Amino acid sequence: MIVVVPTLAAVADRYGVGQGRAQFLIAAYLFGLGVGQPVVGALSDRYGRRPVILAGFGLFTAASVACALATGFTALLLCRLLQALGVSVGTVGSRAIVRDTHDALGTVRALGFIGAAMGIAPVLGPLIGGALTTWLGPQSVFFVSAGLGLLVTVAMALRLAETRQVTGLLQERQHWLTSYRDLLGSRVFVGYTLMYAFLQGCFFAFLAVAAVVFADHLAVNEATFGAIWGAMGLTYVAGAWIGARLTTQLGSRRLLLVSTSMILGAGAGLLTGTLIWGVTMSGLLVPLTLLMFAAGVQTPLSVAGAVNHRQDMAGTAAGLSSSLALVLSGSFSIAAGYLYTGDFLPVAALIATSAALVGITYRMTRQAE
Repeated sequence: MIVVVPTLAAVADRYGVGQGRAQFLIAAYLFGLGVGQPVVGALSDRYGRRPVILAGFGLFTAASVACALATGFTALLLCRLLQALGVSVGTVGSRAIVRDTHDALGTVRALGFIGAAMGIAPVLGPLIGGALTTWLGPQSVFFVSAGLGLLVTVAMALRLAETRQVTGLLQERQHWLTSYRDLLGSRVFVGYTLMYAFLQGCFFAFLAVAAVVFADHLAVNEATFGAIWGAMGLTYVAGAWIGARLTTQLGSRRLLLVSTSMILGAGAGLLTGTLIWGVTMSGLLVPLTLLMFAAGVQTPLSVAGAVNHRQDMAGTAAGLSSSLALVLSGSFSIAAGYLYTGDFLPVAALIATSAALVGITYRMTRQAE
């Protein structure tokens, strides 16, 4: 998704639409992920991880080619939606496979290392997208996406073995609505899902206004802001890597308590600093760095907590949890855009509130102990 962000201006020019309409490319993609993840999760529990993943990446590859060849903006939006529906198997399938092949503690460690690797994407994605757009035009981003999708599809077809274990006919026949009902009725599953959602909500709220805040309040240009955000991405990677290594020594519950405390402190620090000193470089960067590091630690823990809750429904749990978190955290971006009218304090309060809600959801997950 993020590789497309630098292309939006060029896409607007290519298709003769305004910058506001070009943003629909992001919205269409997020909508596709939100709809696709719970569906492919349920399908992977019923029919297996391998066929669903191969079909999803096949759809992503074909939709990427269609995006590159689209002659109208409406067609491009539809192809972006199909792209997202296809690639939604990536997040859900990988989490389900990890749970299939690891015990509960091993799942946390594995997702931590995966999170560290994936944390590089927000750093490299905009650089790659911007370079391709400058040299070859915005359609080149979609052609490259298609090439990568084809490469992944072929590699999966050759090397991916089926990992789903069918424990009985009851699981095979269970309706997906029944699975959703069971998961949504679980305090632990909902707690971990909300924890992940509110943690992401902190970042969605900040990202909605970040470029404007740095430019208007701190006179930071786009290049410097990009470098700052890239450093934040590396901080997330460090948190995920260190968290994965500490899981065995501290245990997931103790590590979850430590990361939750850091998130609460970061939210309170951001709000307090803004109240006392207004918007300053250190007042933003210190709590945001702490928040980003803690997110690297906690994200794999909360994701693993949701997936570990019912191993027999790992795919459904991964899809439903990810989709609900995406929708809820995205609402913080909308709220931040509405609240920001030149004063960062309301947005800082929103971020602190989201951080506080992470603390509340930690208590919900304690039933897992």
